[in-house]
Amino acid sequence: VVDVFVDELDLSSLGFARVQPAKTGRPAYHPAVLLKLYIYGYLNRIQSSRRLEREGQRNVELMWLTGRLTPDFKTIANFRRDNGKGIRNVCRQFVVLCQQLDLFSDAVVAIDGSKFKAVNSSDRNFTNAKLKRRMEEI
Repeated sequence: VVDVFVDELDLSSLGFARVQPAKTGRPAYHPAVLLKLYIYGYLNRIQSSRRLEREGQRNVELMWLTGRLTPDFKTIANFRRDNGKGIRNVCRQFVVLCQQLDLFSDAVVAIDGSKFKAVNSSDRNFTNAKLKRRMEEI
């Protein structure tokens, strides 16, 4: 699913750098390969770029996903740093895809039937009105 999803994206319009390789010098890793690696890490709770590098060398799933390319940890870290806007846009595209496939429901989930407002920022606590407003914004 990750492979097909990333291959169908127009990465240049989403804000990724280096989609078109330079005419001179050695070409960099394509952003699609690094995005697949990043999404795989996110889905498998692997956040460290050094651990992602190791997984790319030993994990058969990841070898297939990246086409046996093994970027080093610095390349992975630089990709994250330089393409924050593009990664956020990919997440938005994923939410739109989920909406088109009717994977979201209108259910409200609460713990023990209660809603708690903890001592945290106003962005991290939710009421029905806030949820409705944010869903309309999305």
